[in-house]
Amino acid sequence: MHSTEVDRAAIGVVRKPHGIKGGLKVTLYSIDLDTLQSLERLFVNTGNNWKQLSLKNCQGYDDFAIINFNEIKDRTEAETYRDLEIYTDREALPELENGEYYIEDLVDCGVVDEQNKSLGKVVEVIATGAHEILVVKQDESETLIPLVDEWIVEVDINAQRIQVKTAEEI
Repeated sequence: MHSTEVDRAAIGVVRKPHGIKGGLKVTLYSIDLDTLQSLERLFVNTGNNWKQLSLKNCQGYDDFAIINFNEIKDRTEAETYRDLEIYTDREALPELENGEYYIEDLVDCGVVDEQNKSLGKVVEVIATGAHEILVVKQDESETLIPLVDEWIVEVDINAQRIQVKTAEEI
């Protein structure tokens, strides 16, 4: 999710500690390992303040990365980061090509079906590992929509609009 008080963007979420030396198992959002390794300033929001972290090393796997930070020394400390998002300064992220977007840019987008009927607004994007899921809220109801080609017709970040296929067509 994009941080509004400072211009930072979430790049991943900590799933759990890894090993005894403070490693973190992280699901990365819209970046790859090369981009991650190029980032000089990473942060977590502890709820009260921002804590800056410096990357010690990382390695990637199919749908997650194992990341070690200089500031996290052991598994007990690593446990305190469970479920927290990792951020970087927005300006440190690579420029995107036309039609590309970062996952956090989807939050607050309006969602419509192919008949332009409003389905609500994206309030959260859940990273499952296999693909992301849009949490769309309208009034008191929530709808989960997989962020996959079979469901998504068009994403227009500039217009803050996502068009999805009508459920009966899937």
